Amino acid sequence: MSNLLRFPVLYCTIKTTDGKTLELENNLRPGSDLLFTFDINFNMDATPPESDASFINTSQNMRNYLKAKNQIAFFISYEAFGKMLIGSGKIKSVDPIQYDGVTTTVPITFSAGQDFSNISAKSIQKEKTKKVGHYKRVKVNVKGKTVKRRIHYYSDEDGKRVGHYKEGHVHIAGKTKIKRTRYTVKKKFYSNLSFKKGVKPSVAIKKIAKESGIKISSTKLAENKPFKKGYTVSGKPLDAINKLVKRCKSKMFYDRDQLKIDDLKESKKTHIILDYSSGLLSEPSYSDDSDSGEELYESSSYLLPQISVHSTYEVRGDFIKKTLVAQSGTYSFDGTQPTMTVDGAVAK
Repeated sequence: MSNLLRFPVLYCTIKTTDGKTLELENNLRPGSDLLFTFDINFNMDATPPESDASFINTSQNMRNYLKAKNQIAFFISYEAFGKMLIGSGKIKSVDPIQYDGVTTTVPITFSAGQDFSNISAKSIQKEKTKKVGHYKRVKVNVKGKTVKRRIHYYSDEDGKRVGHYKEGHVHIAGKTKIKRTRYTVKKKFYSNLSFKKGVKPSVAIKKIAKESGIKISSTKLAENKPFKKGYTVSGKPLDAINKLVKRCKSKMFYDRDQLKIDDLKESKKTHIILDYSSGLLSEPSYSDDSDSGEELYESSSYLLPQISVHSTYEVRGDFIKKTLVAQSGTYSFDGTQPTMTVDGAVAK
């Protein structure tokens, strides 16, 4: 079958924000012009992977399409399989034109899916007000007044000075004094989203996603046990959802450009067997994931977009025969044969 994977046709489609579309075709037959190259990444993270592409000897018309926020997609067509999507996303940045004296190159970066990681915690909090007491010191003018007061006076009696008292009126002058006064103001505060005892995590995830605007294309949870003591959300909404997903022994990741939650019980079956007659380029190498402790095998082969995140495939090298589930990888095209490198965990 490997002969049917030679000389594929690569396509790039760019769609502007106002609906205009440009399609580029890279025909790998000898003598054809090279229009673009790429490294398109995928993984099982909760944030969309970033990928790179470069456009060769671009015209001004083509550069008009290479703008941030425009949608971009790459496809490959083999004689064996027909036209298939490799990856798509939104252009994030466009670098200045590079020139080496012969060739001009325009590098871009694009993201496969909408990034929800920057949505603030306030998006799922309720704004409330409460009265808060404060004190301040103010000057108060006290008016003068005449008051009745017992007056002490002296008189001489038989040559002696004797003190006496009498009732009289005394005027007290006005003055300014400092007085401590209490007052109240309305102060805003934000209340965290909370759920009562007995609510299931699936309900909480749906509520958080709706309140924050996070779009989740599908949800499958391995566990969905109700909260025993209620649950209060904290932090950014994407982080809060991810905590609940992990609590339910599941995984949140991007599949192409769609955010999904999966119980990992069933992977996507591709029926792809990678051996030296079907595109495998070298003997798979072993490594282990220090975080999960899983056995991983890195495979290099011709580019087969059927193998993507969380898809099952079989590797048959000279010394290794394993059924694997794709965890991460990169689809690459440098102007020659399109290839891919995939890290797969042993299927359970």
